Amino acid sequence: MNQADNHRKQLEDVIAQFTFAHQQHAAQRAFSHFKDGSRAVVITAEMQSGKSGIALALAALQRLSLSDTYICERSKLKDTLYLVTMADLSLQEQAKQDLAKCNNVVVSNFTNMSFALSSNFKAQPPKLIIIDECHYGAGSEAVRYAKVFEYLEKENTNCKVAFISATPFSALYSAGTDSILRHDFKTSLVFHKTSDEYLGIREMHRNNQIVKLTEEQRNFCDDSLLRKRFIRQFKENPSSGWSLIRVPSSQANLAKNILLENGIAEEQIMVIGQKLVGVEESDLASIDDFKREYEAAAMFDDKVIAITVAGFRAGINFGQEMKSTLINTWDSTIANIAAIVQANIGRACGYHSNTLAKHYTNLDAIKAYSDLLNHLELNSDKSDFEGLRAVFEDICAKYDVRGFDRGIQISPNKEYTASSRKKDDTQTYLTQSYLVVPGKLAIPNYDYSKYTQNPLLLEAIALIKAEFLKDDGPHRKQGRALKGEHQNWIKAQWVNGVTYDDYTPSCAKSRTIEFTSLLDQNQSLEFNKVVNPGGGEATTDKRVMASVFSIYNLSKKADAFKRSMDEDDLQEVSELLDVALDDTIILLFLRGEHSSELTKIKKHQAEVTATHIKNQSVF
Repeated sequence: MNQADNHRKQLEDVIAQFTFAHQQHAAQRAFSHFKDGSRAVVITAEMQSGKSGIALALAALQRLSLSDTYICERSKLKDTLYLVTMADLSLQEQAKQDLAKCNNVVVSNFTNMSFALSSNFKAQPPKLIIIDECHYGAGSEAVRYAKVFEYLEKENTNCKVAFISATPFSALYSAGTDSILRHDFKTSLVFHKTSDEYLGIREMHRNNQIVKLTEEQRNFCDDSLLRKRFIRQFKENPSSGWSLIRVPSSQANLAKNILLENGIAEEQIMVIGQKLVGVEESDLASIDDFKREYEAAAMFDDKVIAITVAGFRAGINFGQEMKSTLINTWDSTIANIAAIVQANIGRACGYHSNTLAKHYTNLDAIKAYSDLLNHLELNSDKSDFEGLRAVFEDICAKYDVRGFDRGIQISPNKEYTASSRKKDDTQTYLTQSYLVVPGKLAIPNYDYSKYTQNPLLLEAIALIKAEFLKDDGPHRKQGRALKGEHQNWIKAQWVNGVTYDDYTPSCAKSRTIEFTSLLDQNQSLEFNKVVNPGGGEATTDKRVMASVFSIYNLSKKADAFKRSMDEDDLQEVSELLDVALDDTIILLFLRGEHSSELTKIKKHQAEVTATHIKNQSVF
């Protein structure tokens, strides 16, 4: 056996030993689309159906596609980049373990994409990029895909991209240049058909495992007959097992007290999360902590119950044993279908035979998702995105439910064009630091110098406060803005009840946690990402970025569930940022030094794109 055959044999063994036939089939269908001219393939794989196995098979197929000469060159080994959309290091580590058998894969996330490319692909650029949980990288406010597409269209025009998610619909239909369909990639669609052993949302529905919660019933902290039934099921379960409750982050402690009042012992209850309102740090647990507690309880034939919060880490797999002993789940979320599917009931899906567990959730959302899965399964390889859009609209109307993803905007499909109102933002800066202060709007001459001596930050605070206090304010108001040329150096986000927390990484809460955590850990943070400039803006014009959390900011969406932030939200912000509680809290990011290295990379990408467009215009 020659060296090339030996490499191929090793890869074939990896596929055979570490992936299942249904995962291999999905990867092979995706790769066949690449061979037929598609640069992008969207793989819809149901919750917990084995997306990591599909990614592993894709990476192996990429390496197997190399010529005998290339497959024997060590410098050509790294040829696949796997990107985790969420800025969660534990998810990144999980992905590294899942893909460890394929040595050609580099695992990173969107935050560190540029670094991963420059440090791991020196000999050659990647030939394939795999994006996990791609529904997180889209939406009207996200900029994640713009970064990927800039790279694919400007710098690495031969690279293919595979998007994987159970709910990739916003990635398909979001407005503007972040949408996959707005690019001339000849995008194809693959539906991952699972094996007969898979127990998913559709199967649970057929097994009558789903208990309908109306919008008035979903709050676990409100007394109801269904809540009594849920607690009784847990207490009367004859053997060891566990339950899962998902509540808004401000209600975790209240939910725990309700369980205590209903006779569940404190040692049986664990709250999973970080920096939650009303919960001491010592009383919080990680997912791994809970798994260990579950194992200990099982030794004594005991039961445990986990309370998680909205925003609970997507992608977590509790494992087959825990899924087999799950008693029931309760989901208090009222968010979009994707958030519901990705939450408790999604964690319970997988290859097991637990048909007894009950899931208290939004049944209409489950029916809508099931209908879409049925359509995808019957029309998988047609890649009829216009038809899919029509089906999507019909399903939402049929069940009178919110869209599948947050921020989704379905509009007539347009060919991608490089022209844009967005200013050149290649000049790149790092973030120097951040500052948090209470608004103190009721005290006109409040002295903020106790928090900082920086004149720029003090002026920014004064401008923000003046905006609240004008016209005899503060008043609840929508559409606040800092207007005038003398205020152009500061950008402000006026956070309201809608934009604060909708359980996605692009909401104000998630961005705040991500950005402050990076700076707290002395990691570099690109100021351009913090500013996220829109049309007519550029980071080079901004010196300060402010996120202003206030009960006085009002959403323009008159039918929104919560138009303004409430006291619980501000309490949560206070806890997260370790600042005195106030009805207005101001978070400021200060621009740091210019990054010539990142600027050079972006300029090069822009030049490549300009050349590419010029060459295309000749034909």
